[in-house]
Amino acid sequence: MAILQALALAITAYWNKKFFLTALLLFGLILAAQPVDEQENPFAEVKLDGNKALAFNEMFFQAEKQKNLGNLREAETLYRELYLLNTTNATVCFELAQIYLTSEQASDALFYAERAHKLKPQNKWFTLLLANVYRSLGESKKEVKTFKKLIEQDPLRVSYYYELALAYLNDDDPEKALETLDKTEEIIGINEDVVNQKKQIHLQMGNVMGAVEEVKKLIETYPRKLDYYGTLAKLYEVNGYEEEAVALYRQMLAIDPVDPRPHLDLALYYRKKKNTSKSLFHLKQAMASPNLDIDKKVPVLLSLFDVPNADTVLEKEAQSIFKSVVEASPEDPKAYAIYGDYLSKNSQGAAALEAYKKAISLEGGGRFQIWEQILLIQIQLQKYDSLAVYGPKAVDLFPNQPLPYFFTGAALNALSRPEEALTYLEDGLVYTLGNAALKEQYYIQLADAYHRLEQHPESDEYFEKALALNPNNATALNNYAYYLSVRKEKLDRALQMTEKSNGLSPDNATFLDTWAWVLYQKKNYALALEKIEQALSLEPGVNTELLEHYGDILFALGRNAEAKIQWQKALEAGGNKANLTKRLKKVS
Repeated sequence: MAILQALALAITAYWNKKFFLTALLLFGLILAAQPVDEQENPFAEVKLDGNKALAFNEMFFQAEKQKNLGNLREAETLYRELYLLNTTNATVCFELAQIYLTSEQASDALFYAERAHKLKPQNKWFTLLLANVYRSLGESKKEVKTFKKLIEQDPLRVSYYYELALAYLNDDDPEKALETLDKTEEIIGINEDVVNQKKQIHLQMGNVMGAVEEVKKLIETYPRKLDYYGTLAKLYEVNGYEEEAVALYRQMLAIDPVDPRPHLDLALYYRKKKNTSKSLFHLKQAMASPNLDIDKKVPVLLSLFDVPNADTVLEKEAQSIFKSVVEASPEDPKAYAIYGDYLSKNSQGAAALEAYKKAISLEGGGRFQIWEQILLIQIQLQKYDSLAVYGPKAVDLFPNQPLPYFFTGAALNALSRPEEALTYLEDGLVYTLGNAALKEQYYIQLADAYHRLEQHPESDEYFEKALALNPNNATALNNYAYYLSVRKEKLDRALQMTEKSNGLSPDNATFLDTWAWVLYQKKNYALALEKIEQALSLEPGVNTELLEHYGDILFALGRNAEAKIQWQKALEAGGNKANLTKRLKKVS
């Protein structure tokens, strides 16, 4: 009966696994280490002269030594030799049975366990071992009989009743298991572990009310302990007795109005009933409580991530709940971290950034995942100055993680600090092993840094490496093409790359500008004009570089007045003053 057996294993987790097996392993050592009476003396039945007895004793201690060292095969060999010298020695039989059982050779263990028990039927350790062998072999009826014998010998030993209950479950007799656990309660009184086992057996039998009655015993015995009310309420709720469950939740609040757990249970209950107002009321009470552990709040908070943005009322309430969690746990970094996750998910990057920063400032909040979120948001919001500060800190904290090096290098590149960028990028590159996608991005940033330093062979080399990893990297194709066009080198290659990048990412103003500029350098001004005007139509704001290129192309076509207008716009928008002033002088 696999289900009941799996259930019953929990009943005897302590005795069957920890106490019982440990006791068996130590028993032989105890016998060898201290004097015992004549009945327990393993050599009492041996009729040997002095020398033979001495040799037997020495071999026994060698066997014990090997067993205690974990050398079971060597110990088995020695015990078998001892058994051949004296087949009536119960302890030798016991040790052999124990070794075979430990080695999952229950069939071999059976012979020696039964023999040890027959030789010393009053020895509880030998009897326990025999019961365990029967259990391993699925001999449940014999297992029951053996534990009943142990109880006859020691009727107040509670562990035997646990084991007997398990034996009955193994024998597919849950009623007898319940009776046995009832006897346990007669000895030790109402006990939570016993009640829980009886509750589970009733549920396996389909007897919900039987399980209910068991939990009620705990409530009657401990009327102020809310855990038992909650257990009973959940038992009612999952089995369809919802009114009884709600009544218990309310009773719990009457006993302790500040306990957040019944509020949380009621919030989940009303949420299933689609009663949003009541669910939110109880949810806010639970989440605002400092008495509810943050780890219990997290699963509920995660469910609020799915609140649709279109539901503005619910979304507002959700954000209020997150704030209350932070207020209830002002020193817990998890509260700020999950609040940051929620804000980030709802496109509130700046607010999320502050929440994450608060999380890392608290004890226990310096996890890499939080730092990673800070760096990601900073680069998304183009907060390069801030990223140039937090990036190196992350590198110091997590020197084997490649992302902090990368983000720091990207920020320094954006701030026109290429020499510093190279230091971080080259150091971090070694940690990209096995991550081709990240290595590809590293190569692009390295190429950019070397371009800024006018070390063009190195820049080209890294672009080639990036494209070798991914020939369809549109950014690498665009940037490489643009840098070649600025240098007026390999323009045919540059044209091929910019055409490809625009094919991969159409309607991209930046990529169209590169295309226009490559065409300009190849003196194909008419087509360059077409591409730059497409780029400008896609650019929502004022882009000084696009305006400057537009003016240059118009000037090359002899449309000087129009070129002057575009250059003037670029200058007024904050474009490169030196370059634009020089151009404007040409058309003055």
